[in-house]
Amino acid sequence: MKDGKGTTLEVILNAELARLLRQRGLEAETQLSIQYGGRRHQVDVLVELGDRVVGIEAEFPPSRTLRADAEQRLPEERMHWRGLPVTSVFEVVYPESLLHVPENRAREELARCDTLEFQQLSRRVTGIALAELPPKAPATRVRGSVTDIAECLHDYWIGSATGGPVSETVELASQAIQVASEILQRVPKSQQPKATAGDPQATTALIWLNALLFQMLLAQNLEAGQFPPGLRNVKIPMPDKSCSTYRTSQQWTDILKINWWPIFHVARETLDSTPPYWAKNALSVLLPVATEISEKGVIRHHDIAGRIFHRLLGTRKFLATNYTTIPAAVLLASLAFDPRHPCWKEIDWSSPDHLKKLRIVDPACGTGTLLMAAVQEILKQHRRARSSDDSVRTAIRPLLEHAIHGYDVVPAAVHLTAATLSMAEASQLVTDMPLYRMPHDVRDGKPRLGSLDFLRNSPSEGKAQYLPLFVDEEHDPSRTTGTGERTFDAYMPNDAHLVIANPPYTRAGGPGDDAHTSWNPMFGSVLSSSDAEMMTDALKRTLQGSPANLYAGLGSAFLMLAKEKVRVGGRLAFVLPATALTGIRWAPVRRMLLEEFEVDWVVVSHDVRSRHAHSAFPGRLFVGFSESTRIAEALIIATRRSRDSNGDRRHSVRFVNLRHNPDDAINAVEVARALLDQPVPKNGKKQIEIDAVGGSWGEVILVDQASLDNRGWTESTFIQGRLSTTAFSLADNGNWNPHRPASRVPMATLSELCDFGPYHMQVKNPKQGLFAIEATTDQTRAGHPALWHHESRHITTLSAQANARLRERSDRDPCAQSRMLDRAGYLQLACELRHAPQRLAAVLTDERMIGIRSWITLRPKKPEKGKNEALCLWLNSSLGLLLRIVYSNRPYLGRSGLPHGLARSLPVLDIDALSNTQRESAYALYHAMKHMPLLGFAHIAMDPTRRELDHRLFEEVLGCDVKEEIDQLAKMLNREPTITARH
Repeated sequence: MKDGKGTTLEVILNAELARLLRQRGLEAETQLSIQYGGRRHQVDVLVELGDRVVGIEAEFPPSRTLRADAEQRLPEERMHWRGLPVTSVFEVVYPESLLHVPENRAREELARCDTLEFQQLSRRVTGIALAELPPKAPATRVRGSVTDIAECLHDYWIGSATGGPVSETVELASQAIQVASEILQRVPKSQQPKATAGDPQATTALIWLNALLFQMLLAQNLEAGQFPPGLRNVKIPMPDKSCSTYRTSQQWTDILKINWWPIFHVARETLDSTPPYWAKNALSVLLPVATEISEKGVIRHHDIAGRIFHRLLGTRKFLATNYTTIPAAVLLASLAFDPRHPCWKEIDWSSPDHLKKLRIVDPACGTGTLLMAAVQEILKQHRRARSSDDSVRTAIRPLLEHAIHGYDVVPAAVHLTAATLSMAEASQLVTDMPLYRMPHDVRDGKPRLGSLDFLRNSPSEGKAQYLPLFVDEEHDPSRTTGTGERTFDAYMPNDAHLVIANPPYTRAGGPGDDAHTSWNPMFGSVLSSSDAEMMTDALKRTLQGSPANLYAGLGSAFLMLAKEKVRVGGRLAFVLPATALTGIRWAPVRRMLLEEFEVDWVVVSHDVRSRHAHSAFPGRLFVGFSESTRIAEALIIATRRSRDSNGDRRHSVRFVNLRHNPDDAINAVEVARALLDQPVPKNGKKQIEIDAVGGSWGEVILVDQASLDNRGWTESTFIQGRLSTTAFSLADNGNWNPHRPASRVPMATLSELCDFGPYHMQVKNPKQGLFAIEATTDQTRAGHPALWHHESRHITTLSAQANARLRERSDRDPCAQSRMLDRAGYLQLACELRHAPQRLAAVLTDERMIGIRSWITLRPKKPEKGKNEALCLWLNSSLGLLLRIVYSNRPYLGRSGLPHGLARSLPVLDIDALSNTQRESAYALYHAMKHMPLLGFAHIAMDPTRRELDHRLFEEVLGCDVKEEIDQLAKMLNREPTITARH
């Protein structure tokens, strides 16, 4: 809008915007003229944020010049204001409703408006982009009020998303750490610094870099007047430019006299234990990079250290630790801290003394991502109650010293957590932080299980001993504090307001091939296999009688710990593998949640994007909420019920199915706001779109908790809720098409209809298996036929031939081998299915055989002609695939797993209810189509063979003409990411 009225009103609104931001504790100025690039530029609003400046460019719609104006504020040579760099620019679009507001009411109307649209730019969109990064989700602007803009500006994480200066910084730091670690590897083994993680040199270099960065942050921001007596005149210097190990160590010693033991103690200890020559060389590589990172103005974005740490830490894979992405942490914490929830009604957010009585616990804190997200949410509520910036600074210290409790088994991770939380307020002292490195090993014959030692039935009987933050086995157990190490009794709050965690997922698994013939270790980071076995046995005894178990994994154990530690009315907020929603091993845990909690939110992503691993970031799939994982994950938020109450029987669980995973913190704030602002529908509506600027983020399905089945929470299967509704109706009463009651299908479970063949470990495991197995299609080879692998390029039709041979092992019981061979059959169910490339969910083999690993053999309990054929046709139809996906495990987007336990409860066509004529028709239809090749399920709506199978199955076998309806269902399936994703 560039007419006189619009231009004048924009100037007035910009001034009022700056005034309103100042009222919300921000240093904001308006209509400033700044010179750079040889000319002067007018900037609408500039906001000073400690060590950086954010610009704001605002216009009325259609805002044609807004992006260009914003990009001009991010030139190749960065502009400065008051000596600070402008690191990012916010685009703000005023709504048309403000266009005709009288000038004397501009402030009032702007303060009341909640339809401002805004977006952040951290680099020129038209400039160089990282080719490896996936495109952003389409909805990039967010909608809110001036208060929402202020909250985003206050948030330390805004600007920390993938891409822009942060990704450049991670790459720069990673390269420097790699060089420094190579230097440290030259140190003779007898003189190397004490190992702090699985990759000691790289982790040591990271700790030194982090200490240098934090020293710079303190030197730039700390107010010396608040130091203890005797240190009033101390001034924290910038790091020594000569990289002298003596002077650097002395500087860190002087800082330790004041505070910050969790950050500088391990840095100094490892520096002092490294020969000076090698230490100086490593520091000379790290210091210039630390200086450059400081100049970029992104020191506060702690995820830099976190991303580097999880890229370098050799124990990450063994511990199955996952670095929660910043957007996921923001989304999880925002939902957990919903201020309207009864859990928070008793909290006086305006009182710092009241805030320190909060108990926020992360039993697997990693680098502190989720704890920092909790701190940000608490400070947000505090700011809204008291807008004074001084009040916020007053609140941070008691919050960090009393309310935030973190525990981890990796010393370097706890070091980074301490740095993360300290960066929330680098201008004041934080004397004590309840962050602990928990013992995770076997000592004196006693297994220690990290935070799980706080479980009531643990070997330590709930009295876990703390160790120093950085382990020295010669000292008594102690906790690192702001002033040094002191001995403490073990403590984890038993009345937590919130337990928030992204726990490790490791689980016990069955024996596999020759290289994996023992149970997969639960504690793979323990170097001694005997110690790992002892710890696994201790955990098994600890979990005995509880819903958690080794096969569900450590995530289930941490849920039990949360249940024990959260107060009545308190909340848990977890990142868990998506198999927690449907996995058969997780069923007791789901039952516990339904009985003892009100499940508030279950959030899953159906984002099909992926990011390949490159120098700055590990590979990931956006279906997950962790930076370094490729598995599907879920966010679960639940509230603890009182012990004598069954809770609100009308309580609705909100299943959130996201089309796109938020790419940055601002998008996560928008999604959280859209979810929290949804009114409870009064018209019985159960499906609600998540509307935001730019389109829909997904859908929410409301389900009465009393109706949920612990067998599986399948409402998270599809982004189109109608498909889930169709599947439930079909499974319950066979009525998949409410407009055609005559199309009702007789239904039963597989276990009611069929006997199952042997579990594949009983067949081929080197230690327990009865047979040796060889992959071959040569039918002249010795042995018994078997179907083993499921290769999409080879298995393309309903009829399949053997691709392996079984040979009896001479060291096994011949009678047992004979009994197993008697369980062979013709119908083979695909155990694990990749929906996009694979074409068959079941096949019929030309001779009786056993399915192995990729296949489960099925034998009708009442064998009659046409039953195998009818079931094979059904399992490969659109309705068969629909039910298979809903009632299976989905560890990855685009895949479904049917282990024996889940396959038994799979709803299928009731072949026992078919008439003789129907079975004859099924037999004839199968033989007419058995050699016709099918396309992958990703082409289910366009595959002519699949369409013919669907049409003829209903018309010739089930006796109804539903071509149009079944084709419409196939088209809906074809729009689902879980069908088309090639993950």
